[in-house]
Amino acid sequence: MRRVRMTVPLLLAAALPWGAGCSDDDAEPGRAPVIEDARPAAARPGQRVTLVGRNFGLPGPLDRVTLGGADVAVESWADRALLVTVPALGPGVFDFVVRNGDRVSGPWPFEVRGAADAGPTVDLGVGDVAP
Repeated sequence: MRRVRMTVPLLLAAALPWGAGCSDDDAEPGRAPVIEDARPAAARPGQRVTLVGRNFGLPGPLDRVTLGGADVAVESWADRALLVTVPALGPGVFDFVVRNGDRVSGPWPFEVRGAADAGPTVDLGVGDVAP
């Protein structure tokens, strides 16, 4: 049996689409941030939410995210996605706003749920699990 040894040049590997959608090539310098989606669409205080959009830029000392005017803890900041934690707010619909330097996004409505809105529980015979 003959073995054939193949190597893949790094340039070829870099050209493959594995990282598609993960680069900042689509960034629009000098443009206001734009929120295009919040995932999930509703959450309780303390839960994580991913804000998807564009022009979030790189994090800096003046950059922040608010929900209903309250500062939001940002766990991860990239040009096209932010991972945030819902602050302690009562139930209702509040606007997410992203500030990048002197540029501010338009509002993105988001539902903050209360503890009673946790959804149904499922009995698996080993205890209750909230979906």
